[in-house]
Amino acid sequence: MLKGIIALDIDGTLTAEKAAIPADVVAYLHHLQQDGWLLVFITGRTFQWAQQSLHVLKFPYDLAIQNGALILAMPSRKILIKRYLDKSIFPMMDQACEGEPTDYVIFSGFDHQDICYYRSHRFDPQLLKYVQSRRSLLIENWIDVPSYDQLPIPDFASVKSFGALQSLQRISQRIEAHTPLHAPLVKDPFKEGYYVLQASHPHVSKGESVKALKEKFGGHLPVIAAGDDENDRTMFEEADIVVVMETAEAPILELADVVASSAAKSGLIQGLQEAQERLNG
Repeated sequence: MLKGIIALDIDGTLTAEKAAIPADVVAYLHHLQQDGWLLVFITGRTFQWAQQSLHVLKFPYDLAIQNGALILAMPSRKILIKRYLDKSIFPMMDQACEGEPTDYVIFSGFDHQDICYYRSHRFDPQLLKYVQSRRSLLIENWIDVPSYDQLPIPDFASVKSFGALQSLQRISQRIEAHTPLHAPLVKDPFKEGYYVLQASHPHVSKGESVKALKEKFGGHLPVIAAGDDENDRTMFEEADIVVVMETAEAPILELADVVASSAAKSGLIQGLQEAQERLNG
């Protein structure tokens, strides 16, 4: 019998910046899984990028990648839920990025080998230099194409844009005003001052991932959710107890039932312990 669901962000919650999950957090998560909790890691990351941190976990868990466009049972990698986009969004995305120094990148998804397609000629030179260095750092497979008209895939997990906050805010507002897509922003953990916009299927968000897993088990399980950024907001809306890392910005901290110390201090342990105490009354 499951006790409930614990839904966890990765960057800034499990890990501090680009660091691995601390050993004491790994041990505590294993304890929770053995104690009857379903652990669900929900991230905007690709599968390959997520596994750079999660490969140390030697117990069963669920993994929602690219904000839940694909949900996998681990370690079998069985696909539980898939909600992808198709090429019909391209004209709308082109309009949303018009006049901006950045373009959108196609993230194909786990079942398409996590290939990313981009159009280098549509980026400002300085921003192009940044995204290419970021690609190399993350060891992602990016393919430069002149056009998205002839992509060799029928669907894909998400599109992402990278750049300064104000530019991405404008793009996000255009996307959400004129398309059914969800387009949240998060700080780019790889360089100060840069942000990432991720647009995905209208029924894809961290909250939708939690909701789908709750429904899988009859909708009655309690949920603890822990995170630190704006794209965790929908996940918090589905939770009974919300844990927010102390490093989050003020609007996210206001949503907390429990404020945890930073990921650098393994604060998730304390946060989840306090959350369970609250659930138990």
